[in-house]
Amino acid sequence: MVSIDFVNNANMLGTLVCLRKTPIGTCTVRQLEDVRWLLIDNTLQSVSDLTQPQQFLLPHLQQLASLWQTLPEPSNILEVGLGGGAIRNYLNSSYPHCNITTIEKSQDIIELYTQYFASLPQANLIAGDITTYHFSNSYNWIVLDLFSKQDCPIFLFQHEFYQRVKSLFVDDANRHLFINFICESAQQLNSLRTVLTSVFKADVTIYAIKDYNNKIVHLHF
Repeated sequence: MVSIDFVNNANMLGTLVCLRKTPIGTCTVRQLEDVRWLLIDNTLQSVSDLTQPQQFLLPHLQQLASLWQTLPEPSNILEVGLGGGAIRNYLNSSYPHCNITTIEKSQDIIELYTQYFASLPQANLIAGDITTYHFSNSYNWIVLDLFSKQDCPIFLFQHEFYQRVKSLFVDDANRHLFINFICESAQQLNSLRTVLTSVFKADVTIYAIKDYNNKIVHLHF
């Protein structure tokens, strides 16, 4: 697991592999020995060990993995938000018989992932917007892992968004929603819990990550 010092100083460590100006910000890929990571506007997004790209190095992702390992194996997973692809690499390795689909709004992020972080030949990698894209499949698990420059995307607090997300699930007993939520205040967390409970009519479990603003939000309905 990488240290909090690494997270705070990732924009200065290692050597520069790639720098790209994009509509979502300045994307930087850096590397130190076998560890490679992605930053957007100097904010760390993803870290990967090139010798074991299927391994999670950040604690909030390790919390996700510990949850996933207790659940029945899904047939279809939708990941919303790609970053450096740590989640996608883990899922492809851990569930080789599962259909993994990732939707990412930024074509630049997709290209950076494919060139610098992808561990396997890629399929079902969509350049699109979750709020408007027409999906042809339904999913057991949906994982929301979204980047915003300044604050959480506003639609993460909107009923309409979660009604749309809810419509993408299969109708079976293995329906799970996971959210990597960057929490700036207790009010935000309460607002998220309220809207999720209202839409899904299910209990919401929230896992705090020591030393991080990340909260892992999980519900099963």
